[in-house]
Amino acid sequence: MGKQRKTWSTDLKEAIVLSVLRGELGVAEAARQHGVNESLIHTWKTQFLEAGRARLLGRTAPVWGLPASLGTGTIMGSHRWSGRMIV
Repeated sequence: MGKQRKTWSTDLKEAIVLSVLRGELGVAEAARQHGVNESLIHTWKTQFLEAGRARLLGRTAPVWGLPASLGTGTIMGSHRWSGRMIV
């Protein structure tokens, strides 16, 4: 039987991202303290900043993985379906 992925609460992800953005913790230190891979923290930070930027531009939160015609903003490589939002 395979190993199940760990899920992280929205509150914990937000707390980790904010501590990194405020400079209270570095990414490596936050990763060690919370048992999270550094790349995952970078992903959360990018998503947090992109969603905030979209909201400041008057858009609702982006809909990840949808084509630009169905979501908000532009999907990078719209022919590839990468799901990464460009704001």
